[in-house]
Amino acid sequence: MATVTIPARTLPGTRYDHRFFPAMIVVLTIVMVIGFGHTYFLAGVFRAPLPGLLIHIHGAVFTLWFALLLAQSFLVASGRVGLHRKLGIAGIVVAASMVPLGIMATAEYGRRMAPTQPRIRIALIMPIAELAAFAALAAAAFLLRRKPAAHKRLILLATVGIIPAATGRMEFIPLFHLHGANAIRLVWAYSYVFLLPIVAYDLWSRRRLHPATAWGSIFLIGLHQVAIQIAYTAPWNTFAAWLQSWNL
Repeated sequence: MATVTIPARTLPGTRYDHRFFPAMIVVLTIVMVIGFGHTYFLAGVFRAPLPGLLIHIHGAVFTLWFALLLAQSFLVASGRVGLHRKLGIAGIVVAASMVPLGIMATAEYGRRMAPTQPRIRIALIMPIAELAAFAALAAAAFLLRRKPAAHKRLILLATVGIIPAATGRMEFIPLFHLHGANAIRLVWAYSYVFLLPIVAYDLWSRRRLHPATAWGSIFLIGLHQVAIQIAYTAPWNTFAAWLQSWNL
């Protein structure tokens, strides 16, 4: 018996893409603002008492990423695809600058915290793993930019990949007195909550998971679990010590 494949455009739920994806970007932006509200946004943004100029630039560029996502998602929702594509060039530049800035901010943090947190080198795996996931997923989204369904899902997943930096700063989220690797796992697990709406939307709108959702989620979670194991190895300790030696 032949298998009949239903084209995605005939599935009734896909017409809600222009609502779902902007809504998810809004939610992630709100989470980011709440997470960094006390130390950054409510502290005056550029007047916030951050450790130095590098962290100010780092914060501004990462904030710009979310601002661009909001603009891009609403441009698509309003049918202004041409402007969306032009603005996408700025998105590529911002995404490309986020990774080295994030690594430098991680190095600065590791150096600054070394005197008071002897095991800080293990904790440095967290931002590095998140940056690696973001870089890979954002690059995949760029390569698949001519396939809108995959592109917008990968952009969402890339953003979910860096959202633990915000959720980890939310003091009202319980960590159950966990420390070290277990605390990192829990913060990452909180970020996986944002994968659930994407999965649910796929199953409702397309009757199956989109490959970008499936493989992107597997990659994100898998990278996190591998990173935890790497954090306790001698090569990682050497690499983290090298990061701490940077005079930024």
